Amino acid sequence: MARAAEWGGQADGGAYAFNAFEAQEEYQRSGAADPARATTRYARAPMCNMSTGGGTEMGDADDAFGEGDSDGDGRIACGPSNTTVPVPVCVDGPPVLPLWRQTRAEFTDPWPAEWTLALGYSCPEDAVPTMSAADFRRLPLAAPVLRLQPDRGWVLVNKETVVMTDPAEQTLRTDLLGYGVDVVATPASYRYDFGDGSADLVTTSPGHAWPDHDTYHFYERLGTVQVTLTTTWKGRYRVDGTTVWRDINGTATTSTTSAPFTVEERRSRLVDDLCTDIPKPDDC
Repeated sequence: MARAAEWGGQADGGAYAFNAFEAQEEYQRSGAADPARATTRYARAPMCNMSTGGGTEMGDADDAFGEGDSDGDGRIACGPSNTTVPVPVCVDGPPVLPLWRQTRAEFTDPWPAEWTLALGYSCPEDAVPTMSAADFRRLPLAAPVLRLQPDRGWVLVNKETVVMTDPAEQTLRTDLLGYGVDVVATPASYRYDFGDGSADLVTTSPGHAWPDHDTYHFYERLGTVQVTLTTTWKGRYRVDGTTVWRDINGTATTSTTSAPFTVEERRSRLVDDLCTDIPKPDDC
Protein backbone atom coordinates (compact mmCIF):
# COMPACT_ATOMS: atom_id res chain seq x y z
CA MET A 1 0.00 0.00 0.00
CA ALA A 2 1.35 3.40 -0.95
CA ARG A 3 1.73 6.03 1.71
CA ALA A 4 0.84 9.69 1.25
CA ALA A 5 4.45 10.79 1.31
CA GLU A 6 5.01 8.85 -1.91
CA TRP A 7 2.28 10.66 -3.78
CA GLY A 8 3.00 14.32 -4.03
CA GLY A 9 5.29 17.22 -3.51
CA GLN A 10 5.49 19.75 -0.75
CA ALA A 11 6.35 23.40 -0.92
CA ASP A 12 9.96 24.25 -1.70
CA GLY A 13 11.92 25.41 1.33
CA GLY A 14 9.54 23.67 3.74
CA ALA A 15 7.65 26.88 4.56
CA TYR A 16 4.37 24.97 4.72
CA ALA A 17 5.29 21.33 4.29
CA PHE A 18 2.35 19.56 5.95
CA ASN A 19 1.65 15.96 6.73
CA ALA A 20 -1.85 14.75 5.87
CA PHE A 21 -3.26 15.46 9.34
CA GLU A 22 -1.81 18.98 9.51
CA ALA A 23 -3.01 19.68 5.98
CA GLN A 24 -6.59 18.73 6.83
CA GLU A 25 -6.52 20.79 10.04
CA GLU A 26 -5.21 23.84 8.14
CA TYR A 27 -7.77 23.34 5.36
CA GLN A 28 -10.62 23.29 7.87
CA ARG A 29 -9.32 26.35 9.75
CA SER A 30 -9.01 28.23 6.47
CA GLY A 31 -12.57 27.34 5.50
CA ALA A 32 -13.90 28.75 8.78
CA ALA A 33 -12.15 32.11 8.35
CA ASP A 34 -13.68 35.25 6.81
CA PRO A 35 -12.68 34.97 3.12
CA ALA A 36 -12.83 38.75 2.64
CA ARG A 37 -10.07 39.28 5.21
CA ALA A 38 -8.00 36.15 4.65
CA THR A 39 -4.39 36.37 3.49
CA THR A 40 -4.11 32.61 2.94
CA ARG A 41 -6.58 30.23 1.36
CA TYR A 42 -6.59 26.57 0.39
CA ALA A 43 -8.30 24.41 -2.20
CA ARG A 44 -8.32 20.72 -2.98
CA ALA A 45 -7.84 19.72 -6.60
CA PRO A 46 -6.01 17.08 -8.66
CA MET A 47 -2.29 17.38 -9.24
CA CYS A 48 -1.16 17.32 -12.85
CA ASN A 49 2.28 16.17 -13.91
CA MET A 50 3.81 18.61 -16.41
CA SER A 51 5.59 16.42 -18.93
CA THR A 52 7.43 19.36 -20.48
CA GLY A 53 8.70 21.04 -17.34
CA GLY A 54 8.77 18.23 -14.82
CA GLY A 55 6.82 20.30 -12.30
CA THR A 56 3.23 20.22 -11.07
CA GLU A 57 0.14 22.25 -11.81
CA MET A 58 -3.37 22.37 -10.45
CA GLY A 59 -6.16 20.41 -12.11
CA ASP A 60 -9.92 20.68 -11.69
CA ALA A 61 -11.52 19.00 -8.70
CA ASP A 62 -14.91 18.88 -10.43
CA ASP A 63 -13.59 17.15 -13.53
CA ALA A 64 -10.70 15.22 -12.10
CA PHE A 65 -10.53 12.37 -14.58
CA GLY A 66 -12.10 13.87 -17.67
CA GLU A 67 -11.23 16.75 -19.99
CA GLY A 68 -12.53 20.27 -20.39
CA ASP A 69 -13.81 22.96 -18.04
CA SER A 70 -17.21 21.50 -17.23
CA ASP A 71 -17.95 23.83 -14.32
CA GLY A 72 -16.60 27.05 -15.85
CA ASP A 73 -14.13 27.78 -13.05
CA GLY A 74 -11.21 28.40 -15.38
CA ARG A 75 -9.34 25.22 -14.39
CA ILE A 76 -9.37 22.14 -16.56
CA ALA A 77 -8.60 18.56 -15.70
CA CYS A 78 -5.23 17.14 -16.64
CA GLY A 79 -5.02 16.65 -20.40
CA PRO A 80 -3.12 14.21 -22.62
CA SER A 81 0.20 16.05 -22.30
CA ASN A 82 -0.48 16.99 -18.68
CA THR A 83 -1.62 13.69 -17.27
CA THR A 84 -3.06 13.17 -13.82
CA VAL A 85 -0.51 11.95 -11.31
CA PRO A 86 -1.34 8.34 -10.29
CA VAL A 87 -3.24 8.24 -7.01
CA PRO A 88 -2.51 5.93 -4.08
CA VAL A 89 -4.55 2.87 -3.18
CA CYS A 90 -6.03 3.57 0.24
CA VAL A 91 -7.40 1.33 2.99
CA ASP A 92 -10.07 3.50 4.61
CA GLY A 93 -11.71 5.07 1.57
CA PRO A 94 -10.90 6.89 -1.68
CA PRO A 95 -7.75 9.05 -1.84
CA VAL A 96 -7.87 12.65 -0.66
CA LEU A 97 -7.18 15.28 -3.31
CA PRO A 98 -3.97 17.33 -3.06
CA LEU A 99 -4.01 20.57 -1.08
CA TRP A 100 -3.15 23.84 -2.86
CA ARG A 101 -2.37 27.20 -1.29
CA GLN A 102 -2.52 30.88 -2.23
CA THR A 103 -1.18 33.78 -0.18
CA ARG A 104 -1.30 37.57 -0.41
CA ALA A 105 0.51 40.14 1.69
CA GLU A 106 -2.63 42.09 2.69
CA PHE A 107 -6.29 41.11 2.58
CA THR A 108 -6.91 44.10 0.31
CA ASP A 109 -4.49 42.74 -2.31
CA PRO A 110 -5.78 40.61 -5.19
CA TRP A 111 -5.16 36.89 -5.04
CA PRO A 112 -2.32 35.65 -7.29
CA ALA A 113 -3.18 33.75 -10.44
CA GLU A 114 -1.22 30.63 -9.48
CA TRP A 115 -1.74 28.07 -6.75
CA THR A 116 1.19 26.38 -4.98
CA LEU A 117 1.12 22.73 -4.00
CA ALA A 118 1.11 22.25 -0.20
CA LEU A 119 0.56 18.47 -0.07
CA GLY A 120 0.05 15.81 -2.71
CA TYR A 121 -2.40 12.93 -2.71
CA SER A 122 -3.01 11.32 0.66
CA CYS A 123 -5.25 8.65 2.17
CA PRO A 124 -8.02 9.05 4.77
CA GLU A 125 -6.04 6.88 7.16
CA ASP A 126 -3.12 9.33 6.89
CA ALA A 127 -5.16 12.31 8.09
CA VAL A 128 -4.72 11.41 11.75
CA PRO A 129 -2.45 12.83 14.46
CA THR A 130 1.02 11.36 14.83
CA MET A 131 1.95 9.73 18.13
CA SER A 132 5.45 10.89 19.00
CA ALA A 133 8.03 9.18 21.17
CA ALA A 134 7.26 11.75 23.88
CA ASP A 135 3.56 10.83 23.73
CA PHE A 136 4.51 7.16 24.02
CA ARG A 137 6.74 7.76 27.03
CA ARG A 138 3.93 9.54 28.87
CA LEU A 139 1.78 6.41 28.85
CA PRO A 140 1.53 4.45 32.13
CA LEU A 141 3.48 1.39 31.00
CA ALA A 142 3.81 -1.20 33.75
CA ALA A 143 7.27 -2.62 34.36
CA PRO A 144 7.34 -6.39 33.78
CA VAL A 145 7.93 -8.62 36.80
CA LEU A 146 11.59 -9.42 37.48
CA ARG A 147 12.17 -12.99 38.65
CA LEU A 148 15.37 -14.50 40.07
CA GLN A 149 16.32 -18.12 40.44
CA PRO A 150 17.07 -19.13 43.12
CA ASP A 151 14.66 -16.75 44.86
CA ARG A 152 15.36 -17.30 48.56
CA GLY A 153 17.10 -14.14 49.72
CA TRP A 154 20.63 -15.38 48.97
CA VAL A 155 22.62 -16.85 46.07
CA LEU A 156 25.92 -18.66 45.87
CA VAL A 157 29.10 -16.91 44.80
CA ASN A 158 30.53 -18.18 41.48
CA LYS A 159 27.26 -20.00 40.71
CA GLU A 160 24.65 -19.03 38.13
CA THR A 161 22.01 -16.58 39.27
CA VAL A 162 19.22 -16.82 36.71
CA VAL A 163 17.15 -13.74 35.77
CA MET A 164 13.99 -13.67 33.69
CA THR A 165 10.86 -11.62 33.04
CA ASP A 166 7.48 -11.64 31.31
CA PRO A 167 7.52 -10.75 27.57
CA ALA A 168 3.80 -9.92 27.38
CA GLU A 169 2.57 -6.98 25.30
CA GLN A 170 0.59 -4.20 26.92
CA THR A 171 -2.54 -2.64 25.41
CA LEU A 172 -3.38 0.91 26.42
CA ARG A 173 -6.03 3.47 25.61
CA THR A 174 -5.27 7.18 25.33
CA ASP A 175 -6.33 10.46 23.73
CA LEU A 176 -4.32 12.33 21.11
CA LEU A 177 -5.42 15.82 20.04
CA GLY A 178 -9.03 14.88 20.66
CA TYR A 179 -8.80 11.50 18.92
CA GLY A 180 -9.17 8.19 20.74
CA VAL A 181 -6.13 5.97 20.22
CA ASP A 182 -5.33 2.31 20.89
CA VAL A 183 -1.67 1.61 21.66
CA VAL A 184 0.15 -1.72 21.81
CA ALA A 185 3.56 -1.74 23.52
CA THR A 186 5.91 -4.67 22.92
CA PRO A 187 9.16 -5.41 24.80
CA ALA A 188 12.09 -4.87 22.44
CA SER A 189 15.08 -5.50 24.72
CA TYR A 190 16.07 -6.02 28.34
CA ARG A 191 18.99 -4.60 30.30
CA TYR A 192 20.04 -6.18 33.60
CA ASP A 193 22.23 -4.30 36.07
CA PHE A 194 23.42 -6.87 38.62
CA GLY A 195 24.49 -4.31 41.20
CA ASP A 196 28.07 -5.53 41.57
CA GLY A 197 29.84 -3.18 39.16
CA SER A 198 29.98 -5.73 36.35
CA ALA A 199 28.92 -4.98 32.78
CA ASP A 200 25.17 -4.91 32.18
CA LEU A 201 23.55 -7.82 30.37
CA VAL A 202 21.59 -6.58 27.33
CA THR A 203 19.41 -9.12 25.55
CA THR A 204 16.25 -9.54 23.50
CA SER A 205 15.37 -12.76 25.34
CA PRO A 206 12.97 -12.57 28.29
CA GLY A 207 14.87 -15.48 29.82
CA HIS A 208 13.89 -18.98 30.90
CA ALA A 209 13.97 -20.97 34.12
CA TRP A 210 16.73 -23.45 34.93
CA PRO A 211 17.79 -25.75 33.25
CA ASP A 212 16.80 -23.94 30.00
CA HIS A 213 18.13 -20.61 31.24
CA ASP A 214 19.85 -18.24 28.82
CA THR A 215 20.04 -15.07 30.96
CA TYR A 216 22.17 -15.41 34.07
CA HIS A 217 25.09 -13.96 36.00
CA PHE A 218 28.00 -15.20 38.11
CA TYR A 219 28.61 -13.12 41.23
CA GLU A 220 32.33 -13.16 42.03
CA ARG A 221 32.29 -11.30 45.36
CA LEU A 222 30.38 -11.71 48.58
CA GLY A 223 28.02 -8.95 49.65
CA THR A 224 24.50 -7.56 49.40
CA VAL A 225 23.21 -6.63 45.93
CA GLN A 226 20.07 -5.80 43.96
CA VAL A 227 19.24 -6.49 40.32
CA THR A 228 17.65 -3.74 38.20
CA LEU A 229 15.79 -4.61 35.00
CA THR A 230 15.27 -1.85 32.42
CA THR A 231 12.91 -2.84 29.60
CA THR A 232 12.86 -0.96 26.30
CA TRP A 233 9.47 -0.90 24.58
CA LYS A 234 8.51 -0.31 20.97
CA GLY A 235 4.94 0.64 20.11
CA ARG A 236 2.27 0.89 17.46
CA TYR A 237 -1.02 2.78 17.51
CA ARG A 238 -4.37 2.96 15.76
CA VAL A 239 -6.58 6.03 15.71
CA ASP A 240 -10.35 5.61 16.15
CA GLY A 241 -12.14 5.46 12.81
CA THR A 242 -9.20 3.91 10.96
CA THR A 243 -8.05 0.33 10.50
CA VAL A 244 -4.34 1.02 10.01
CA TRP A 245 -1.75 0.37 12.72
CA ARG A 246 1.25 2.72 12.68
CA ASP A 247 4.65 2.25 14.24
CA ILE A 248 5.72 4.81 16.83
CA ASN A 249 9.01 6.46 15.90
CA GLY A 250 10.82 6.04 19.20
CA THR A 251 10.85 3.89 22.31
CA ALA A 252 9.90 4.01 25.98
CA THR A 253 11.53 2.38 29.01
CA THR A 254 10.42 0.96 32.34
CA SER A 255 12.56 -0.12 35.30
CA THR A 256 12.10 -2.41 38.27
CA THR A 257 14.54 -3.44 41.01
CA SER A 258 14.63 -6.61 43.08
CA ALA A 259 14.68 -6.73 46.85
CA PRO A 260 18.21 -6.83 48.30
CA PHE A 261 19.76 -10.29 48.59
CA THR A 262 23.13 -11.61 49.70
CA VAL A 263 25.88 -13.35 47.77
CA GLU A 264 27.23 -16.05 50.06
CA GLU A 265 29.78 -18.82 50.15
CA ARG A 266 28.65 -22.22 51.41
CA ARG A 267 31.05 -25.07 52.20
CA SER A 268 30.14 -28.75 52.54
CA ARG A 269 31.22 -30.83 55.51
CA LEU A 270 30.46 -34.16 57.15
CA VAL A 271 27.85 -34.19 59.90
CA ASP A 272 26.74 -36.85 62.35
CA ASP A 273 23.03 -36.81 61.51
CA LEU A 274 20.70 -35.75 58.72
CA CYS A 275 20.17 -32.00 58.47
CA THR A 276 16.50 -32.70 57.76
CA ASP A 277 16.02 -34.15 61.20
CA ILE A 278 13.83 -32.32 63.68
CA PRO A 279 15.19 -30.79 65.73
CA LYS A 280 18.00 -29.87 63.33
CA PRO A 281 21.39 -31.09 64.60
CA ASP A 282 23.75 -28.42 65.94
CA ASP A 283 26.45 -29.21 63.38
CA CYS A 284 24.18 -28.53 60.38
